[in-house]
Amino acid sequence: MTYRYAVVGSAEPDRWGEALDRVCAHDVYATSSYCDIYEKNGEGSAKLFVYEQEDRIVVYPFLLRPLAGLPAYERLAPGEMWYDASTPYGYGGPLTNETDLQRRKELLRQFDAAFDRYCRETRIVSEFVRFHPLLPEGLDYEAVQPAFVRNTIAIDLRGSEEDILAAYSRDNRNRIRRALKEGLAVVRSDPRRMDNLLALYYGTMDKKEASDYYYFSETFFRNTVDFLAGRIELFEVTCDGRTIASALFMHGSPYAHYHLMGSDKAYLRFAPINLLIHTAAMWLKSIGCTHLHLGGGYTGNDNLYRFKRSFNEREAVSFHVGTRVRDADKYRLLAANVPGAAAAADGYFPAYRRIAEVPAELAASE
Repeated sequence: MTYRYAVVGSAEPDRWGEALDRVCAHDVYATSSYCDIYEKNGEGSAKLFVYEQEDRIVVYPFLLRPLAGLPAYERLAPGEMWYDASTPYGYGGPLTNETDLQRRKELLRQFDAAFDRYCRETRIVSEFVRFHPLLPEGLDYEAVQPAFVRNTIAIDLRGSEEDILAAYSRDNRNRIRRALKEGLAVVRSDPRRMDNLLALYYGTMDKKEASDYYYFSETFFRNTVDFLAGRIELFEVTCDGRTIASALFMHGSPYAHYHLMGSDKAYLRFAPINLLIHTAAMWLKSIGCTHLHLGGGYTGNDNLYRFKRSFNEREAVSFHVGTRVRDADKYRLLAANVPGAAAAADGYFPAYRRIAEVPAELAASE
């Protein structure tokens, strides 16, 4: 068997895009533009691992994250750089053009052997994957032991508006009607004009007492809009001339995603978010999107999940994560020297980042 692999950076968007175009299906999360947002946010170097066997291909977007500065890092090996690998915030996993199940599993095993070689050469200690709930073929990457985390919700946009509304809960439909009766209106705005979104987003984070990780900087927001130009939309809800809710939606082919949102809590009784999501869903349907993925809750079947479930009472989709220790000795050394890491019985991975990051399962849910 002959194979070859290459690692493409975000500075090569054409080469990255050409590789993506060869797989059966992908999403905005796999693009160089999306991954570059997180590189610019200081979360690592955006990479696309490309594995090829004749006409078969596997592509795998990830962030190569330096470990310098973590406890015990200086004891790993003087003068050497060490890293870990993680999919960016959102969803990812390997993508391929192999459609046969057994051949795909075997191809991904062979891909993993090549990626493991790369990890050894690059000094990657561990790997963390957030799998895409709408692209379950990625779960055939069994080397990282995919594990179910929680359900998420997607609106199926392939039917008529009546079909879509029929999947909503009765309460949700009533709330949308009430929002319209109260005079709320939804407008599609220029995403570069995001002052309202920023003010509402930070207010929402304050209300939720969110982790510092979720307080994305204004630069992060502007990079998101600039890098995803043509793939990102801003929808806003107004009431009496005042913007009371605002949200970004990303879209590719064929999936769209509810991304970042803020709202004025004084108006929540009028159900502006219900109206916003439904209106955005209908617009995304009009441009050819087949699903609008809303994500899940913070901890499972919580209030946020139940709100999203009201947009599809018929079915949920499963969100999984995968983990792999690539260098067991280095992993143990790093983890053993993190205060409290031994008590990380909650499954936090990688354990050596336990005190520095928002929980990985939360970061993946929205």
